[in-house]
Amino acid sequence: MKLLRLGLLFALALPLSVHAEWLLKPRVARAISGETVSVDVWQANDKAVPINEAFPATLQARVFAGARLLDVLLYAADNQGAVIEPLAPGTFRKREFRFALPEGLSGLVTLALEGEGGATATLVAERPGTLPATAQRAARPDTVPEPAISPHEPMYFLVGTSGGTTAKFQLSMKYRLLDEDSWAAGLWRPLGKLHFGYTQTSIWDLAEQSAPFRDTSYRPSLFYFDPHLSVSANGSHNFALAGGLEHESNGRDGTFSRSINTAFIKPSWQVFFRENRYFAVSPKFHTYLDKKDNADIDHYRGNVDLNLRYGRSDGWLWSATMRKGSGGYGSLLLDASWPLRQRFFANAGGFLHLQYFNGYGETLLDYNVRHAPQWRVGFSIVR
Repeated sequence: MKLLRLGLLFALALPLSVHAEWLLKPRVARAISGETVSVDVWQANDKAVPINEAFPATLQARVFAGARLLDVLLYAADNQGAVIEPLAPGTFRKREFRFALPEGLSGLVTLALEGEGGATATLVAERPGTLPATAQRAARPDTVPEPAISPHEPMYFLVGTSGGTTAKFQLSMKYRLLDEDSWAAGLWRPLGKLHFGYTQTSIWDLAEQSAPFRDTSYRPSLFYFDPHLSVSANGSHNFALAGGLEHESNGRDGTFSRSINTAFIKPSWQVFFRENRYFAVSPKFHTYLDKKDNADIDHYRGNVDLNLRYGRSDGWLWSATMRKGSGGYGSLLLDASWPLRQRFFANAGGFLHLQYFNGYGETLLDYNVRHAPQWRVGFSIVR
């Protein structure tokens, strides 16, 4: 009897482990209430066995808008029936669905699928006349509404052997301090774009005895950030803007102490092409508010970090960051990354990562020191 009970429990639990994962993302970030909205819906299999779960032609969903709860029906844009073929392990399939955004809505709304793993997505509803249909913001790879906690700068772990084996790793995140629909943001809209950011970069000297950390930079920041301040009517161009205050130090004292405080502004222009390719230009202009621990750091870092990016959201992505100091010194950082597995968000996943650095100041401690050019290879989770 005991074995029979265990068998029954196992049989009941087994179906729970073979359901597909569902994800959805609107093709626009803003839409007019009462009009039709397109969303991409994914059905993914991250299990080791095939999943026999149909991809229906219609999906039941609910729209949450403040205290309102409304039922909506999503229907497949291809006008085809349900997809019933098994979903192979490690694969996914995607369909475009459409639904009518209920009339009378305004502000942030949440779309939630019923019975499909609770997948949700958000978009901003506008009343008719406040947003022309031709000016809807296309939800391109890097222009979708952001959550409260989100990636900030690339996160990776890399290893290289030039001049001794070293590892370089970076952790970074940002947190939106106030909800964009909070009462404070209602009093002054820019408060809804206020962020706290934190980035930590370390060089780990694996070749030395006891493998000490050569140096670590800590960069907390407080800044305004709008990821899609201006978007073209067809979604092919996006302009983002960040600006605020940043502190950087290496947490050491005496002659090894390094510290700067800066005010910065960082505009970013993105141009999207076919096949998910895009090109971005992001200069970060900064002025030094305090640099007493390293009074001549502007000779090596200058006042602009210029970042260029080109690639695909689902393929190779190339990045270059350049600095030119007022003393004629400078540095070049090159990154290339390739996705190691299928993913569903623009900049988060698993990536093979290659990095090249040449110039002054790979660490804050050595801002005025030029080491041998360094190649590293490793893994990144945000690029």
